[in-house]
Amino acid sequence: MTHALLLPTAEDTRSNATFDALMWALARPGVIQPLPDACLLLLAESLLDRECTFFSSDDGLGRQIAATGAYPAMLDEAEYVFTSLADGRNVAALSTLLAGNLLYPDASATIFSPAMIDGAGGTRLRLSGPGVNGSIDLVIGDVDRSFWSLRAEAIRYPLGWDVYLLDCDRLVGIPRSTFIEVL
Repeated sequence: MTHALLLPTAEDTRSNATFDALMWALARPGVIQPLPDACLLLLAESLLDRECTFFSSDDGLGRQIAATGAYPAMLDEAEYVFTSLADGRNVAALSTLLAGNLLYPDASATIFSPAMIDGAGGTRLRLSGPGVNGSIDLVIGDVDRSFWSLRAEAIRYPLGWDVYLLDCDRLVGIPRSTFIEVL
């Protein structure tokens, strides 16, 4: 009997590279991670399955994410939230997000949003904490300034949200353990 060697498909390779970028983005907060493609759906396909709930403020993206088998949910019940943080109204609604509890801190939301990373104009941030060597400064655009204060109010480590910001084919992760100073 011969054994066929199964080589990964292009889709497998892309999904694995995306998953690696997602993990490294949280392990090294504020360090830009390259992605194989510029697409919020790619992030969803790499993380979500039939056991996950999600919310998307974009109906078209929501239909595509639902094709992964994940379940659409209301914002206050979603484990994964795909939304723009550029609009202050969207940001205000995030006050209802799952933040976990002391018994299950992982029962919290993860936010995915388009943003401009280290572009001209935007909010200058200083990140520090686990995974950050000293501190790292970033300029983040297309994120309403009110988001940073809302996040600071929601974070009571180990409770809070993890955040991924996507700029074309570049990704930055900000875990709940990261302290952010708005400069």
